[in-house]
Amino acid sequence: MENQPTFRIGISMAGAVSAGAYTAGVMDYLLEALENWQKAKDLGLPGTPKHHVLIEVLTGASAGGMTAVITAASIQKEIPHIHQKNYFTQISTENPLYDSWVNLTEDSKNDMMSQMLDPADIAGSPDTNPNKEVRSIFNSLFIEKIARRTLDTTIQDTSVSRPYFANNFELLTTLTNLRGFKYELEFITAAGKREDRMNMHKDLMHFQKNSLGIYQNDGKIPFHFDTADGLNKSLLIDAAIGTGAFPGGLAPRVVIREAKYINDNHLLKISHGKEFIVDPLNDYNAVCVDGGVINNEPYDLTESILITRRKEELSHTLKKGEKNSYKMAKSASTFDTTILMIDPFPNYDELPSSNYFDLQALKFTAGQLFGAMRQQLMVKTDLLDQAYDDEDYTRFMIAPIRTKNGLSQKNTIACGALGGFGGFFSKKFRIHDYMLGRRNCQRFLQQYLCVPISANNPIIKFGYEDLSKEELQLLVGKAGQTMPIIPDIRINPDNSALINPTVEEEFPFPFIGLKYLVELEKKVQSRFGLVFDNITNSYNPESVSKPVNPAVQQIRRKSWFSRNILSPIGGFASGKLISIGKSVGKDIAAEKFIDAVITDMDNKGLLKNDL
Repeated sequence: MENQPTFRIGISMAGAVSAGAYTAGVMDYLLEALENWQKAKDLGLPGTPKHHVLIEVLTGASAGGMTAVITAASIQKEIPHIHQKNYFTQISTENPLYDSWVNLTEDSKNDMMSQMLDPADIAGSPDTNPNKEVRSIFNSLFIEKIARRTLDTTIQDTSVSRPYFANNFELLTTLTNLRGFKYELEFITAAGKREDRMNMHKDLMHFQKNSLGIYQNDGKIPFHFDTADGLNKSLLIDAAIGTGAFPGGLAPRVVIREAKYINDNHLLKISHGKEFIVDPLNDYNAVCVDGGVINNEPYDLTESILITRRKEELSHTLKKGEKNSYKMAKSASTFDTTILMIDPFPNYDELPSSNYFDLQALKFTAGQLFGAMRQQLMVKTDLLDQAYDDEDYTRFMIAPIRTKNGLSQKNTIACGALGGFGGFFSKKFRIHDYMLGRRNCQRFLQQYLCVPISANNPIIKFGYEDLSKEELQLLVGKAGQTMPIIPDIRINPDNSALINPTVEEEFPFPFIGLKYLVELEKKVQSRFGLVFDNITNSYNPESVSKPVNPAVQQIRRKSWFSRNILSPIGGFASGKLISIGKSVGKDIAAEKFIDAVITDMDNKGLLKNDL
C-alpha cells in the first residue's frame, strides 16, 4: 500500500500543560476520521477516495510530547471515540487520550487540586523521597500513575490494522537536560591548543516502532507493544513524564539511557569531529525538565525526520549529490509530504508593539531577561528562510477557535488560565477543551487540510479521479475549490454507503465557582507551609564531602561565651522568628495565589460568583 500515491505526514504537538486536553481531542477526532476512511476502503464502498495517507512521525514537547506517547499506545488497539453524547459514561475510561487528559486521576471524592496540594510527595514517600526534598510546588505523583496506567496495560491487538501509520513510525519528545552535553571548540593559543567547552541542554528522546527490537545504530530507541512487557516501555514513560515536567510546578524526572541512544543520534550529534557526546561505556543519567523550555514546537525536528526518511526511501533512485540536496516539495501541485502542527497556544496573536519603553530598573530587566533567553533558545534560525514563502504546503496548524452562536469568541481554551494550569482546577475545563479539539479538527480536515483542485496535484488527482460529481459533493471543501487530504467520511449503519459525519456542535463554555476557590485557600496554605518547612532539604553527595575553608573557619570561630550563652538564646529566638515568618509567609503566599487564580479566571470568563 505504501507504493500507492501517498501523502506522508508528520504530526507535531506543542506544549500546553493541562490544555493537552485540547490536543488529545484533536487526535481523537483525527484517528476517528482515518479509521472510517480506511474502513470504507476495505469495504470497497463507491465514492471512497483511493489515495493513501501515511503518518510517519509523532513529535511533541511538554503536554504535546505526553500526548504523542499516549497516541502511540492508543493505536495499538481499537478504542471508542469520545464525543458529546458519551463523555459522561464509563466508556470514557476506555479511550487513553480522554482518560489520560480529562479523567486524569480524579474521582468524586478527590479532585485534581486536592491531589496536587496533598503532602504525600514530600512527607509520605520514604522510599522515593527519604530526605523529604521539595521537588516541585505541586504534588505531581498523579502523572506517573497515569503514564503507567496507560502504557503498562497496553498490548498490541493484532486484529486491529492501521495502515495509515507507518510500520516503523518514529516518536520523539523534547527534553531540557539540566546536566547537559559537553561540546568543545578548539583554539590555538600561546600555551598550545586549548578547547573552549560549552554545554548543550537541548535534549530529546527518539524512538522507532520496531517489532523485532533490533537496534539500528542510529540513536533511535526501538519499542513495541507486542507483549505485556513490551520493549522499552520504561523509557517511553520517562520520555512522557520528563517532557511534561513543568519547571518548578511539577517534579523533574531522572532519565537514564544507554549512551548509544545519544552518541548515535544525528539530531543530537551537532559536532562531527568528536566521536562521542557522552561516555560510551556507561549509561547516561540526567535530571530533565519540560522539553518546552527550549523547543516547545518541534516541527523543525519533525521536518528533519521526514526528510531523512524520504532520502533513505529514495536512496536507490537518487544520485549522491541529489540525495544531499533533497528538500520537500512545497507547492500545491507537487508536495507529497507535510507537517501537521497542533498548538493550543499559538503565538500568532502576539504582534510586535510599536511602543518600546527602555526601562532599565532591575525589577523590569530581571524578568525580561528570562523571557529573552527562552525566546532566543526557541528561535529556529534554519527555518526562517521559509517564513515568507508564498506557497508552502509543508506546514499546517490546528489551533483553537471557539464560537458561540456562530460568532468567534475572545476566550478559547478553558485550560489556558494560569499559564495552562487552569485545567487542573476543574474537570469541566478539560471536557470543554477536549470537545473543542474535536470540533476544530473536524472543520480543519473538511476545510483547510486541503489542496486546490486547480493545482492538479497527482496524489489528489489519483484519489478522486473516479468519483462522480454527486460523490464529490460529499467531500469537496471551500466553495467547491479544494479537496481534502484526509476525507472526513462515515459509513451508514448497514455498511452500504458513505454519509457525512455528525457535526461537532458548539460546547458550552465552562465556569468555576468562586466558593470552591475560596475554600481551596486552606489547602494551599497547608501545601505552601510544607514547602517552606522542607525547602532546604536535599541530598547532595558532593556537598557532604566538602571541608570548611580554613580562612572561613578562622573568622567564624566563636568564643566560649558566644558558643555556650549567646548561641542557644539567639538560636531559640531566631528559631521562633523563622517559625513565625514561615507561618505568616505561607498565609500571605496562599492568599496572593488564590487572588491571582480568581483574577485570571474572571478575566477569561470562567468565574461564577456563587458566594
